[in-house]
Formats: sequence, C-alpha cells, structure tokens
Amino acid sequence: MINRPYGQHWKGHKGFRAIEGNDVYNHRFGGQEWNVPKCRLCGEDLHQILCFDLKDDRLSELRTSKLEELPLTSCLNCSTLWEPQLFQLNPTTKSVTVLIQNDKEKWIQDEEGKITVPLPYAKFKLIDMLEEDIPVNEDAYYDAFDLFGQEYICRVLGAPLYVNKPNDISCPICNHDMQYVSSITHDFEVDLVSVVDLFLGEMIIYFYFCKECLTLKTEIQGT
Repeated sequence: MINRPYGQHWKGHKGFRAIEGNDVYNHRFGGQEWNVPKCRLCGEDLHQILCFDLKDDRLSELRTSKLEELPLTSCLNCSTLWEPQLFQLNPTTKSVTVLIQNDKEKWIQDEEGKITVPLPYAKFKLIDMLEEDIPVNEDAYYDAFDLFGQEYICRVLGAPLYVNKPNDISCPICNHDMQYVSSITHDFEVDLVSVVDLFLGEMIIYFYFCKECLTLKTEIQGT
C-alpha cells in the first residue's frame, strides 16, 4: 500500500549515501560558512550539520537559480530538535533565520554531553545507494534500517526511509509540497564521522526544502 513506509513505489527512487570522503563537489559536514541564528531554547548557535553543493547534477531536482548550496541546520543540543522546525534561507546574506521552533519539553543537554558548536569540518561525498538501501518490500525495509546509521550517516534524495510515512509535507508558508532532501541518523556503536563523536539518539532527522520560499523544514521520527 502506498501509505506504508515501504513498497514497490520506491523502486525507481534510487538516491545516494552521503559519507565522509573527497568529491569534486563541495559537499561537507560541519563548519559554519552560513550565518546561523541562535537556538531559541538553549541560546547556542544552530549546527550546520551538512551542506550540499547544488552544482552537482545528481542534486538537480533541488537546484534553484536563487541558491548555489543547501545547508541542513538544526540544534543538536536541546529538545527543539524533537518538534518540527522551519528555517528561512537567504542566499544573498548566506544566512539562516528561524521561522518556527515549537519546543514543548524544554530539555537542554548538559555541558558534558553537548555536541560542539560549530561542528568540525569534514569533506563529504555522494555515492549511489545499494539495492539493499531501497525499501521495496518489508524485508528490504528492515534490511535498509540495519544499514542506515551503521554503515553511513546520511541518505540523500531517493526513497525516504520512514518509520511512519508522513501525511503532510507541505510548506507552511506557501502550501506547495516540499521536496524531501535528506535524512540523518547515527548509532553510538560506530564512528561514521572522524572529526566528532556524534550520537543522535534513537531518531532520524528528516530535511525538506521548498524551492518557492527557500524554506527548510526538519522533522524527526524515533527508531
């Protein structure tokens, strides 16, 4: 069924794994080339988690004449991450503005457990997803989950690996459908990024992009 997080409808949606390594394009983890705002709850700068170079033809469906690269931002040190967030991207000033942060839990990571801000910089590259990354049926769905966060940290385009398929990914500003960009998770037992100890808990962060408004939306699902 189309509303399940797996099925043959994903078969033609082969995206990419984003992993640490050199690429001819300037895909990267961490750094802070964009001017990010401070989190409304914990007061720390937002993390620039990943930034994708839109000159890469593999990302052509995300491309817009207004934007040369797409930063994926959020705060990883407090509970603002747990609720949907909306950010405005301004390519002229290379800045990110918070539009929506609806935190309910008011939880802030203690100093010892905080993830450094900004995140250390590392080059990233895109490689084709493997057949076992595509959730074309229930068995493949669970196989893909076993690999995600264990072999690689980030899925880009292609079939989103949902815990529960969302009902609505429309832009809160213009109501156009937002484009699924990427999802990120990281298991504590592995080391997928050499420059920082990164554990995201039992969750996946999903990123969506509206080319009409240049807005970026984040949502999480627990694994």
